[in-house]
Amino acid sequence: MSRRSSSFIAGMIILLLAPLTMAQSTVTMDNVVILSEVDLGIEGATASPDGKTIIAHGAESAIFVIDSENPLNNSLVDWQGDYSLIDASFHPSGKTALLVGEEGVVLRLITSNYSIENAGGVSTFGNTELRAVSWNGDGSWAYIGGEEGWIWRFRGLDGGGVEAIPLENRGESDINAISCLRSSNVCIVSSSVDGIGIIDQDHELFWIGGYGQPWIDVTCPSIISMECVVISSDLTIARIRMNIEDVSIMTIYDNDIVQLQGFEGTMTGMDIQSDGKSLISLAPFGLIEHDLSESRSFHWLDNIDAVDFDSEISGERIVSTWGTESFEGWIISDRGTIVSFTSADQKERGTLLEIWIGIIILGGAVLTIASLLTSSSPRLSRWLAIKIGSEEERKSAIREERRLSRKKGRA
Repeated sequence: MSRRSSSFIAGMIILLLAPLTMAQSTVTMDNVVILSEVDLGIEGATASPDGKTIIAHGAESAIFVIDSENPLNNSLVDWQGDYSLIDASFHPSGKTALLVGEEGVVLRLITSNYSIENAGGVSTFGNTELRAVSWNGDGSWAYIGGEEGWIWRFRGLDGGGVEAIPLENRGESDINAISCLRSSNVCIVSSSVDGIGIIDQDHELFWIGGYGQPWIDVTCPSIISMECVVISSDLTIARIRMNIEDVSIMTIYDNDIVQLQGFEGTMTGMDIQSDGKSLISLAPFGLIEHDLSESRSFHWLDNIDAVDFDSEISGERIVSTWGTESFEGWIISDRGTIVSFTSADQKERGTLLEIWIGIIILGGAVLTIASLLTSSSPRLSRWLAIKIGSEEERKSAIREERRLSRKKGRA
């Protein structure tokens, strides 16, 4: 067989195998909604208890009310302010939500008419940047965390006043997130340096480990399981099994903390996708799914696929996500871009079918060409018989090779 024929077959084999290399993303991006033509500086978003309403918040006291199923239905809440609103939490009743941010600002949103009330400020919290807020399970108290380790328990009073009491045993580093179990008045705290803390039903704060790690966010994604997931910016995940009866004996063991392998980027936040499952946001633009029941993390949206979808959107920072189905939902970026995601299986099913049809056609062409080449080249035919032929064909080809070799030697 000529060198040109060998190169041709090798090239065809490479083409045959090429379609088998595919992206790892579980979901694919789809519809795009843009809240504003200007950069909104969105800091985060939170879902109502029934999952129907999303509150997005950010720079200059911007507050958007968004339909979770159809974000085209959205409106800007009429409120004049120049604070950056960093975190928000719905009351379990869904009738109000608290928003916290710079210079000790606390706002209360009334969901019946989407009006805003001042619920705190410098007189209550000083100039502390408030970075986290979460209502406990029965809605009797909210916990508000800020810079330099400050944590308060907070509630409204009859007559329009508020009560804010600092917790004892606070750390010295920023409180980045607070999340409360939905079926209990026990909450978990993540900090920049002081580690992971637990607030019990009597408002006592206990530090259970993880000191020195930059823990940036926490979720308690299961309604049934008394477990929470804490993430660090360096791709580290901690699984916390809550002892709601006696928080003081809780501790974090080495096997509770895992640094993910096979992922790239920096973790920037985490949101509940569905019961027991959380979505971890990455920079650059990407998502990781964490399954609490399996204690495993999976590729959800890889950056390369986000870039392929839209290079401009992939340059934005994911600030929050929310789910509408097990494999469906929305992503919101710091600029105010909202992008839907859906299971890649549905869209790729047709693509996969086309790929395999192509493989069958291409494979048939390769076999036809190979057949023509072997029929015109006895030497190639014998080589193939020796390599992949039946036992009888292999023996016959070997005998023929020996006969030709002896004949050549006599010549």
